[in-house]
Amino acid sequence: MTDKIYFAIALHFHQPIGNFDKIFERAYNCCYKPLLETLSDYPDLKVVIHISGCLLDYLDKNHPDTISLLKDMISCGQLEIMAGGYYEPILTAIPAKDAIGQIDMMLEYIKKKFNFKPSGMWVAERVWSPELADVIYKAGMRYIILDDAHLLRSGVKSENMHGYFLTGKGKEKIAVFPSDKQLRYRIPFKLPHETIDYFKNIHASKRALLFTYGDDAEKFGEWPGTHKWVFQDRWLRNFLEALRHNKQWLELVHFKDYLKKSKPTQSLEIKQGSYEEMMEWSQGKWLNFLTKYPETKKMHNKMLYVSSKLENARKLSKNKNAPALKEAAKELYKGQCNCGWWHGVFGGLYLYHLRAAIYNHLIKADIILDGLMQKDKKSVTTIKEQDFDSDGKMEAVIENKAFSIYVDPAEGGVIKELDCKSACFNIVNGLSRKPEQYHQKIINSAQGAGDKKVVTIHDDFRIVDPHLKEKLIYDKFSRDFLRSYFVKKDLNLKDFISSSYDELGDFSEGFYALSKEKETIALERESDISGEVVSLVKTVGIKSANEIKISCSINKKGRNPLNALFGLEFNVTMPDLDSDRYFYSPCPCAEDKGMHAQGEAYGVSGFSIKDSRKELGVCFNFTKNPAKVLYFPVKTVSQSERAYELNYQCSCLFFLWDMAALSAKEAFKFNVNFILEK
Repeated sequence: MTDKIYFAIALHFHQPIGNFDKIFERAYNCCYKPLLETLSDYPDLKVVIHISGCLLDYLDKNHPDTISLLKDMISCGQLEIMAGGYYEPILTAIPAKDAIGQIDMMLEYIKKKFNFKPSGMWVAERVWSPELADVIYKAGMRYIILDDAHLLRSGVKSENMHGYFLTGKGKEKIAVFPSDKQLRYRIPFKLPHETIDYFKNIHASKRALLFTYGDDAEKFGEWPGTHKWVFQDRWLRNFLEALRHNKQWLELVHFKDYLKKSKPTQSLEIKQGSYEEMMEWSQGKWLNFLTKYPETKKMHNKMLYVSSKLENARKLSKNKNAPALKEAAKELYKGQCNCGWWHGVFGGLYLYHLRAAIYNHLIKADIILDGLMQKDKKSVTTIKEQDFDSDGKMEAVIENKAFSIYVDPAEGGVIKELDCKSACFNIVNGLSRKPEQYHQKIINSAQGAGDKKVVTIHDDFRIVDPHLKEKLIYDKFSRDFLRSYFVKKDLNLKDFISSSYDELGDFSEGFYALSKEKETIALERESDISGEVVSLVKTVGIKSANEIKISCSINKKGRNPLNALFGLEFNVTMPDLDSDRYFYSPCPCAEDKGMHAQGEAYGVSGFSIKDSRKELGVCFNFTKNPAKVLYFPVKTVSQSERAYELNYQCSCLFFLWDMAALSAKEAFKFNVNFILEK
């Protein structure tokens, strides 16, 4: 191997858990099908592919002919298939045992379906940390692909990048093939001869080099504007013809074969990181998303909680391969799919259907595990105190067969998560309005600033609606359930929507003392409001299979009147989000309004979100009628690969009681009953 340059092409195919079938089908018809069929016309050109388990499941069910095509391409020696975490998890974000479990699941599928044994794996989003080398080696994998940026950050010079490297401890090292940035920005965006010229220029002075191209298959037809370019304008066929025409000095190889014949460039520890854009979005480390987005942290906490439950169930089980344990693990793994956990150039976390899918599968796993652990028990309510979010402060979860309620005393005594187990969804799955770096582009566009010319998807080609600038509102707090406020009586809807109101006291985000009372928890805080010492006690308990009881008791020590309103804020998501099947319905009956309505209601004894299909609605009933109700849709401004978007995230319901009658002699007490309705 001395007279040629070697070229390894690795294509990564993926769609996230929870994505709409129409998106899967569009990607299939615009990208996956024509890409694989075109490649199959060139059986002499070797290619490496990785297909996530999310997409394999879809192809198995909907396009078995494509699975058959893949079998043929593997059996004739054209394709090498890579493994990976089955449901595309960020490996650094999940427990090592789950990472190995996901890889094992993928290896089992590939062996059964393709009769192939992979020796390498795809690392989701190329998110790397040095300790992963041991996990990957233990899973039986011997090579991975990272970006050349990983190696550059670890001290490798760009001129020494063409080959492979070893990383890991002792003899248990894995090979790392660096994907060439120059190739990633040329293919498929530049004319084929420009890539060939790139090879020729380096070949003029060096021999026996390996160039690695590892990138998303979606660039070949699914990314905006690429289908016409790649297929109708024949870019792909022209590129493959160019590779075939230059095969005397440019040879396509599989990684597994190259490893057998070639020595590594060097052995080194590769620093944590990802591709350059991800490093920018995450501010240097993927795990920073857990800080940047409280909603990501919340999902991550839930995942770790369910994972620990699974581990405990395995320890207690006499049959480690029990079908229920396998099913729980599969649901957990689906809930570890990374796409709904973060945000970059794609919608990601801002897409409710991706977040909803994560919770759906984690809750399913939770239900299976509870069934295993409580086989012979009736439906009992348990209260656990635990530091779920690793912040050094105790949280609590109230659980039975109907609900799981996660309460955070340290952040305002709020409910962070409310799982309705009968429907396998989290009612508190909204997203707060928060600043993003690209919001400045929207502001500039509204002011008439120009945009640069587009080269790739990472450049800003999106058309900006100047009216989006008016929607750039940022929340004071995360969108939780049961947040408590004291506010001035003149609070209006506009100020509440725009987060431009002043709070009296610090009950909204202060620390609440937590105590347990039988099957309920009590949250208590005392603070100063306009010179008056006020105490608030909120209790939360599960009343029945479809009802949660919330009680509030407000006491004042001083004699001066409290010229304020006390408010409880509930942010609610419905299973089908803002579908026109849902509508607001105050009681006594007033005009019903859709989920995009905003307004005020007075003199109500209850407030509902009705479901016209009568599958699942919610109702708030009060033992003391609130003075008024404010409600509005929470909408965020975010970017996707195709546009800047205004997305509905949840409904904010704010119930307010007048505190004028509050005296030092008698507490102001009332109940809020939260009911699931058909």
